[in-house]
Amino acid sequence: VIVFLHGLLGNAKNLRTPAKKLTQQLPQFNALLLDIRGHGNSSSTSSATSSQFSQPHNFQSCVQDIIDTLSNPKLGLTGLNSPAAICGHSLGGRIALQYSHTLRSSNQQSNDDRDIELEPPRQTWVLDSVPGQADPSVHSVLRAISSLPTPIPSKAWLVDTLVKEYSMNKAVAMWMATNLRDRGDKSFDWIFDLSIANELVDNFSDQNFAELIHDVTTATSADGTKSSNSMVQLVMAGKNNLWSEEIVSELQSIPSFQKSSSSPSSLFQMHTLDKAGHWVHVDDVDGLLKLMVTGLRRIYRFQSGCIKLVKIQMEKKE
Repeated sequence: VIVFLHGLLGNAKNLRTPAKKLTQQLPQFNALLLDIRGHGNSSSTSSATSSQFSQPHNFQSCVQDIIDTLSNPKLGLTGLNSPAAICGHSLGGRIALQYSHTLRSSNQQSNDDRDIELEPPRQTWVLDSVPGQADPSVHSVLRAISSLPTPIPSKAWLVDTLVKEYSMNKAVAMWMATNLRDRGDKSFDWIFDLSIANELVDNFSDQNFAELIHDVTTATSADGTKSSNSMVQLVMAGKNNLWSEEIVSELQSIPSFQKSSSSPSSLFQMHTLDKAGHWVHVDDVDGLLKLMVTGLRRIYRFQSGCIKLVKIQMEKKE
């Protein structure tokens, strides 16, 4: 299983296309698309679910939501059946990295001390999540939509208002119009909880992105030995000018990074999709899939090797 996490103000449906295409090319994988707290079906506009999420609304709380969901016995995704990979876009990428770090930290404890039944994912895919504080444009969008009266009279009104009164890029305004839920009276509500979204954005600058990658890719077990490999795959949008030389250089200084991505010991890999803007899964879905299929096949080869080894050992015992 590979878990997918959407970006800020989005919902699980945003990643439906790459998830579907990925599982078509890798039928041994199943995709599980989750709504982050305060978004989609995890928002107060869909039900009363947002009121069930306790403070604080930060990345670690989102991680705990995911752990609680995946630990549901009905899903059968704990222990050896734990998700093999997690993939997140933008905000989702940050949370995916935090999730892997949390499970790696738990995995370093002895079995008696562990309180999480999930195993760390073998790969973490981070799609155009730029380290550091949120870009000012994100705050501009949040301020704009927070100032609008609700319910929203129509999608056309929303796009027109955001473009003319708030000078918002039309493509962004049109995307915002996809994040509306019909109230049944020809008016609309947001499918996200703005208060939670604003709190999550405030958490951006609190996350030490490079340190998390370092810890995830160099973790050790409780007895001090090196634990099983966990890889981080960072995909950067070539048209996103927020990827400064300083940020890229800092990430490349992480010991687990190697310029030769084909090296088996390269546990932190960085890729650039030159044709893509921030929405890499939309702008260059084929390029993204090529990267992910190549990377995820390493998991399958490893698992197949383990199965073969176990069978050989059992035959010898017999």
